[in-house]
Amino acid sequence: MAPPNQVLPFPDAGPSTEETMANKEGEPKFKLSLNMNKVEFPFTPIGKPSYVSLRLHNPLPHRITYKVRCTSAEVFRVQPPVAFVNPNGCSTITIWNANTSDKEKMEKRHYFAFYHKAASPSARLAPPLWKIIIRNKRRVSLYFFKHS
Repeated sequence: MAPPNQVLPFPDAGPSTEETMANKEGEPKFKLSLNMNKVEFPFTPIGKPSYVSLRLHNPLPHRITYKVRCTSAEVFRVQPPVAFVNPNGCSTITIWNANTSDKEKMEKRHYFAFYHKAASPSARLAPPLWKIIIRNKRRVSLYFFKHS
């Protein structure tokens, strides 16, 4: 992670505590920091979208590109889904929940996968870099708060 004398902008929340979210055997270790290890959407009435913002920090000595994928593009939106982060830089990622009335889509088990890999300083567009499969991954589970 960060060099011994470097102060991180926030502590890494670590991997999800759920076994199903752990990296599979042979998957490279996730080397960035996320400020949460689960996404919790607040309760909102059906049809009213909600969002959660999280922060990603690059403690590595080189520039990286990251990509965020979700289990349903119809229910969730990620902004930005693909981007660069310079060494010791941070990025704020906003995840939107469409809060659809389609129960079948909402009751499925959802999660987000965060990937990263090295990017050259001269790279201008992140999406073309994702055609190569090698990447580090962390899965983050998703929860909806119930109306009380």
